[in-house]
Amino acid sequence: EAGDRIGDPFEISTLRRDDYEFHTGKSEYEDVLQCNNSPSTMTARGHQGPGAFLIKASGLEKHGIDSNKPLPYSHLDIAGSSGPFPGIPTGAPIVAFTEKYVIPRL
Repeated sequence: EAGDRIGDPFEISTLRRDDYEFHTGKSEYEDVLQCNNSPSTMTARGHQGPGAFLIKASGLEKHGIDSNKPLPYSHLDIAGSSGPFPGIPTGAPIVAFTEKYVIPRL
């Protein structure tokens, strides 16, 4: 809502079981697979993958809502809107976060 109000929108994506399965090691020698050799635009549900990978690789999956020590976590994938690399970054979504979390406290 904050991003929509000021022209810096973003959307919430849902991680699914297959996003986690994609990043599960494929042999007895690995626990986690970081990525395949295709760009995320050519990988099914490619933009959810980085979030699932970070949760698996960091051990956050052991701290879900039903655990003894739940840890809130969000992954914000800004690769597509961050601007050219190398180059001047866009700052997305700093304006939306400022609208949501800073402006109301002023």
